[in-house]
Amino acid sequence: MSKIKNLNFQNAIKYFCLFFVCLVLSNATINNLSPFLFAFYFACIFVGLNEKLLAVFTLSSAVAVSPNLKSFYVALTVVAVGLIVFYLHRILKKRIALFSIFLAFVLSLITYFYYNRTDIFAIVFYLILGIISLYVMITVLQVLLLRKNCFKLTIDESICFLFVAALLGVGIAPIKIVDFAVYRAVIMLLIFVLLRTENLPIAVAVSLSFGLGVSLSQVSLVPIAEFSILLLVANIFPAQKKFRIVCLTFILDAFIQYFFLSTGVEMLYALAPIVLAGIMYLLLPNKIMSALADLVYVKSTEISSRNLINTTRKNIRKRMSELSNVFLDMKQLHLNMVKRELGKEELIKMLTREVCANCCKDCLDKNKCTRSLGLDTRSNLESLIEIAINKGKVSLLDIPSGLSSRCGKLSYLVNLINRLSDEYRQYKNMQADVNNVKILLAEQMGAVSQLLLDIGEEIDTNVTFDMARENKIVSRLLSANVECREVLLYEEKNNDFSAMLVVKSGSPHPVIEKAVSEVCRLPMQITASTPIEEGNYDTITLHKLNKYDCVFGLASCNKSGNEESGDCHSIIRLGGTKFLLALCDGMGSGKSAHKMSAMTLGLIENFYRVGFDNEIILESVNKLLAINNQESYSTLDVCLIDLDKSLVDFIKVGSPFGVIKREDKIELVEGGALPIGALDNITPATKKTTISTKDIIIMATDGIIDAFASQENFIEYVSALATNNPQSIAESILNEAMALNENSAKDDMTVLVARTYLKNK
Repeated sequence: MSKIKNLNFQNAIKYFCLFFVCLVLSNATINNLSPFLFAFYFACIFVGLNEKLLAVFTLSSAVAVSPNLKSFYVALTVVAVGLIVFYLHRILKKRIALFSIFLAFVLSLITYFYYNRTDIFAIVFYLILGIISLYVMITVLQVLLLRKNCFKLTIDESICFLFVAALLGVGIAPIKIVDFAVYRAVIMLLIFVLLRTENLPIAVAVSLSFGLGVSLSQVSLVPIAEFSILLLVANIFPAQKKFRIVCLTFILDAFIQYFFLSTGVEMLYALAPIVLAGIMYLLLPNKIMSALADLVYVKSTEISSRNLINTTRKNIRKRMSELSNVFLDMKQLHLNMVKRELGKEELIKMLTREVCANCCKDCLDKNKCTRSLGLDTRSNLESLIEIAINKGKVSLLDIPSGLSSRCGKLSYLVNLINRLSDEYRQYKNMQADVNNVKILLAEQMGAVSQLLLDIGEEIDTNVTFDMARENKIVSRLLSANVECREVLLYEEKNNDFSAMLVVKSGSPHPVIEKAVSEVCRLPMQITASTPIEEGNYDTITLHKLNKYDCVFGLASCNKSGNEESGDCHSIIRLGGTKFLLALCDGMGSGKSAHKMSAMTLGLIENFYRVGFDNEIILESVNKLLAINNQESYSTLDVCLIDLDKSLVDFIKVGSPFGVIKREDKIELVEGGALPIGALDNITPATKKTTISTKDIIIMATDGIIDAFASQENFIEYVSALATNNPQSIAESILNEAMALNENSAKDDMTVLVARTYLKNK
């Protein structure tokens, strides 16, 4: 169905106002030039208003003001060209470009140019004035129709609005019903409504611009002077005192008219518009007034809400600091719960008492041994127990002669000492595991405490907002016909620049990225798009585009005859420019080795994702594997890449060497240390170095490295590779390792390659 048949009450009001504006603009003339109606017609076509009604309104308005064939032909040409352009683009299914609408506007004036061909200067000024008016009206209509209640204006947009207000004043000034000046009612109602916004600068700017247009039309400063006084006096009372404002304004204008401008019947005609405007203002529903106020009112709560964000961040920082102290106290509590291991002398004395209590209690010679030979007996027992502690057990041959000559329970004594020493060793191992668990928990709580402090410090940094550029982004998107309701542009520490936009669903992402990048003067990319439940809008999040990025290659194979590989790998992004590359080789091969390496690597990944420190991560994983007490060892090869800082960290625990292939040389990354889980404490081999674009990082498990005859042979082969494709490099190294082993994998083989590069965008 056509748009005309679908008109509802709201559309009827809108198009009535549209027709009224057409009438006013057709009446607006500056130095006998009046291109404003035609400029308005093409602006409406550009923003997508009803083309049929626009054609009727434009043609009828032009003829109503100048009822002659010349005006009719000029208006008809303009309307015809506008419709042709509109339907041509509809057939082609293309949006009307800004350049196209300006070109169409110029071509539509061909009839006007023909009738005024003898006056070149009039044609030039008419064309310039028309083009300026078209640009201004497109800007104003885009703001009114697309931005809706998000009415923050740039300086350019503000100038355009004031220009249109003055233009409407020029057009409405000559309109009179008998001696009733319509402009007086309109401008006074405008003053009343704008004062309701409680934003005096906007009220003054718009009202005076409108009044300036009236003054230009009448070539008199009286209207602008009169309404300036009324505007300032009406602002005396609060906006809610509507009746007082109307009464005061009427009394003041009556005083001005009586003493300075007019008397008698003329005075009544002059005051009648003020009365009409006051009545209309008083009768306007509060709902409409609130909507009009929102339209022109830039909420002052924006600044307070942005300050609230920083205040909230500081409060969160404080809470995190308090929570950090809780975890710090829990760390100390767990450390205090760690039981101290008995010293050797204490252990010998304790076991001696235990032996005496169990072996000698039923002996007939107990009194003799403890009274006459007490010191000698105790010394012999302590020597025997010390042998058991050092050797693991004792035999009859280890019993001192002084004790063997008089004790009748030698076999029982030996068995008892061996049993007690074995029980103590088991208790000692169990207690060590318990202590390791307590220490592990303490270290984790200490790490959580530090992590909370670090996050708190990041949150505590004030966020800097840029409202000036926010308005520019809205304006830029509107010029591209992208409806943007809201923009939040902010910058955190380390130049972490971000933007959040509320745009119409389905808006083209490339257009948004381009507009934000141009305004911010740095490349921005969309990182998230989330639909909003209320309304057909999306929340778009943009961050600064990373200058560098990384590509990866991986090649692997299982040990011949095994279904599963003991090697596991990980490639994860830790942040915008941070990557974690890791290889883990479980002891042995097959299913058990795969399970161990997968568990180790899973722990490593989770710790790094949270943000723990390298030392805490490795110590924690090592203790967890050591507590397992099943000789579960794994080599670990970790590479942390920070593209933003051009840094790379290598951490090797029992893993073979790695290499960095640069453009002019090969840089070796030495391996070292025992596998993770082998000892309670580990000392990883680490290296920090810079990295540049085109540098290639190569990591491999011992199945790959051992296939080559020597370290030099591996480096020589890598140096000879001509390709810089990471996947090709990984596959080439694996194929060479297999070829050197007669195409048989004697161990699990994995090679991981990474290359940095500079983004073109």
